[in-house]
Amino acid sequence: MSIIFDIVKEEYSRLNEALQVYSKRAAKEIKGASRIKLVGKKKYLYIEKREGPKVVYKYIGEIHSPQAASTLESIKRRRKNEESLKKVRNDLKDVKKVLRGKI
Repeated sequence: MSIIFDIVKEEYSRLNEALQVYSKRAAKEIKGASRIKLVGKKKYLYIEKREGPKVVYKYIGEIHSPQAASTLESIKRRRKNEESLKKVRNDLKDVKKVLRGKI
């Protein structure tokens, strides 16, 4: 039984490390959702985020600009890291149930 316990304990350690890594990566990326607004015949990118009770839009630039492309890529990376973070938290919860406080 101790072999299984050691394996689960290693998994617990690995998941804790992954939790920290994904949290740091997600914190580095741009927060908010991308919104494309049509003004005249041109499309512009804005970042929509909440500041207290208000929703604030930050202008990024035209949709085809390099800054807009890097912003969209950053948002995509943040969402991917948040999905991974959610999976790690669920796995960590299951491992804690198996260990039942014997950590």
